Amino acid sequence: MPEGHVTHAEKQGVHVLRYFDEVNFMLAPGIQRFVDHLIDVGSISGMVFDLTCAKALDSTNLGLMARINERLLKVGAANSVIISGNEDIDVVLRSMGFDQTFDMFPSDEPSAGAPRVSVAPYASAEPIETDSPSATDLRKTMLEAHRALIRLSEAGRLEFETVVQCLERDPIDRSSDSSRSATD
Repeated sequence: MPEGHVTHAEKQGVHVLRYFDEVNFMLAPGIQRFVDHLIDVGSISGMVFDLTCAKALDSTNLGLMARINERLLKVGAANSVIISGNEDIDVVLRSMGFDQTFDMFPSDEPSAGAPRVSVAPYASAEPIETDSPSATDLRKTMLEAHRALIRLSEAGRLEFETVVQCLERDPIDRSSDSSRSATD
């Protein structure tokens, strides 16, 4: 199975996150930290999620995209753009309501009025650091991402409400439980 990763490039305040291969929940905390920093320092006017090289994204990364777009809109940035050429991913995005809240464009045909994203930033694209997250960071990112999916659409609420409930009541970090022994 190929290892997924995400790269970043920027041009004139528009940031491009390009997803490669199979991007899973283990990468999400690093991506979230990276984008949160960009938003916090105010150096972002727009975001493009380039999924043309992605083979799969899990629900945590989809929710992270939704959360990022929410944060950007709150700080006055432009609506985020998704560029995709994978029909399987596109079906999931549409079923979850991403086409209602993001500007979505296929990679093979630019639409009238579609923002022109030069491939030039990709020449200087840098991988986003996604070190192994702690269980606490992973749980927090997963919870925030799935809450964003619930807010995104009714389909998201129906699909992920129980996931959020489980994450809220059953923390992933069980290190505090390790002090308990079989005698408890």
